[in-house]
Amino acid sequence: MAATQIGAALIFLMVMGSFSTVAADNQPRSEIRFAISSQFPPYESRDEKGQLVGLNIELGNALCAQLNVRCTWVDQVFAGSIAALEQRRFDAIMGMASTPQRRQLIDFTEDLYPLTTHLVARKDSGLVPTIRSLRGKRIGVLAGSNREAFAQAQWAPAGVIIKSFWLNDQLIRSLVAGDIDATLQGTIEIREALLDTPYGQDFTFSGPAVVGEQLGKGVSIGLRKADTALRDELNRALEQLKQNGESTRITQGYLLEEERSVTLGTIDGPPFYPSASGLPFSEVVRVGNTLYLSDVLGLDARRNPVKGGAPAQMKQAMNILRETLERHQSSLRHVVKCTLFLTDLDDLSQVSEVYLSYFPSDRLPARSVLSVRRLPRRASVAIECIAVTDER
Repeated sequence: MAATQIGAALIFLMVMGSFSTVAADNQPRSEIRFAISSQFPPYESRDEKGQLVGLNIELGNALCAQLNVRCTWVDQVFAGSIAALEQRRFDAIMGMASTPQRRQLIDFTEDLYPLTTHLVARKDSGLVPTIRSLRGKRIGVLAGSNREAFAQAQWAPAGVIIKSFWLNDQLIRSLVAGDIDATLQGTIEIREALLDTPYGQDFTFSGPAVVGEQLGKGVSIGLRKADTALRDELNRALEQLKQNGESTRITQGYLLEEERSVTLGTIDGPPFYPSASGLPFSEVVRVGNTLYLSDVLGLDARRNPVKGGAPAQMKQAMNILRETLERHQSSLRHVVKCTLFLTDLDDLSQVSEVYLSYFPSDRLPARSVLSVRRLPRRASVAIECIAVTDER
């Protein structure tokens, strides 16, 4: 009987212990500890009085007010923020691009606002964000950033030299000093850090916005995968801020600046995106939503026609065309007109076979074919196209 009573008592204690744990977990939240890196104006920085200011700070405070909790800000070196999150030094990372690579490690809220990325270099550099243009060049990125992940995955294997910096200030100083040739940066922050300062007069956005899966499309709040309750609370609060207009009120000034940055060059006319250094033409000229592309040859890395005659050159030219369109927020599905240039019309059948394999059968562009005596670099075929952007 005593053993039965002891067993019952143990079961009672276990149940009460479990109940206490659940009750503790269900206690109302009183604080959210956000990690930030206070060297990224206008997102997050400190003013002359040492107070935190910026878009992420305003949004975080608004989310905390909506949830009726206290915001606590933890200054953290950006490159180590995910590891520190897992070590529970704070509850969430405020203002981090949600990328597939990061989603393998942590969870994210819905996007707070959009994000664009640009290559920035000296105005006379002739650089554009293509492998052909950047091969052998030194490109600076912030360690642990989505731009580092993109550059290491897309550019480094092709011979672009990627240099990582722990602090953005160090990166900017290296760019101004000429220790690196360009930097891959968020559009707003590079204006604040360099382009709108006296040191930035010789620098500009080089080419169109850079896009890629590793870069992501928006900025979110990063959380531990197990913290689903906090994620859901933040998402509900974010939706409420959108519904009552507070989110728009906070972000509109910053996003107007983003829009101005992205459309830089349109005030004095359409933007011209230069080709590789030394070539006397633009790779693309954009007028409104229309892209006018210079003719493309099927050349190798040394700018010689690839081996295999007209069909092989056509395949190489189409691959280059597709890459160019994707860099300018378009695709082969958005091509509306093409012109083929052939030095021998007997090659047309084979060239057309390659050409047709790249376009959806229900979205074939209008096309013209011209016979020419010669093409640059003694190529056999070239293609010139007009396309529209894939912007929604």
